[in-house]
Amino acid sequence: MGTNNCVMVLKDESDRILITYEAASENADDALAFLQNIKNCGMTVTSAFSDYSDSYVKAIREVFPDAKFQADHFHTAKNIWKHLKKSLLEYRRNLKAEGEKNKDEDMLEIASELWKMRWVLLKKPSNLTENEREKIEALEKIDSGFISTFRSIIDQIVNIFDHSNTDTQAKIKLKNLKNQIEKLESSYLDKITKFFSDHWDAAMQYLKKKGLAKYRRSSNSESGMRLLRRLEKNHDGIRSVETRKHYIKIYQAIKYLSADVTEFINSGTEKTYIMDM
Repeated sequence: MGTNNCVMVLKDESDRILITYEAASENADDALAFLQNIKNCGMTVTSAFSDYSDSYVKAIREVFPDAKFQADHFHTAKNIWKHLKKSLLEYRRNLKAEGEKNKDEDMLEIASELWKMRWVLLKKPSNLTENEREKIEALEKIDSGFISTFRSIIDQIVNIFDHSNTDTQAKIKLKNLKNQIEKLESSYLDKITKFFSDHWDAAMQYLKKKGLAKYRRSSNSESGMRLLRRLEKNHDGIRSVETRKHYIKIYQAIKYLSADVTEFINSGTEKTYIMDM
């Protein structure tokens, strides 16, 4: 909030925000400049978090080649969900066209129900209400089999992320997912398989490196930005890079050094805190 530019966040191993840097644009040069400054200060980045931006990933690996890169889970899920949605709508569109061509009322009825339930059919199993489960089961009974397999694919994807403790377990489940996808012969679902092939290490790094698992659902970069947005929402004065820097210093002093702002105000004196980075 307050900027349309990219903001990079540096946190220490205790999850404390140390630096925020507003990049002029999302390209490798701006990211390289920020990362190089960090390295010049003697700091070492052991883990990096970002979306699937090729320029940012390239910059991270160039300056800190040993850093483990974990892609934001939000962007991983968003990419997969996008292909699931397109596959479902493609099936519904083809079903409707076939029904209109053959004047098949049953097909048109299923197509109509698919449109009404499209968002429910894309839900994670654990997020379904009992009523929604019953509606899906009823739809599966009158459908040709696509919906049943489609929901099974979603189950497999959820199983990979929610019930895998090791990279080996996840890869076994990925193999089962590929078998399910092959049954439907959908170009959009095939893109999910390709996505995993291209980005498996980045998406599942938390299974390989100890300590990254806590960022699986709320990655470091995403959580850092959410914190900044919360600060901005509660303080209308934060609308520039300079005021953000000042506010972060105040936040650090309160949260990590137990500073009492009201004491400053009441006494009218200034106190100086030095943070050793």
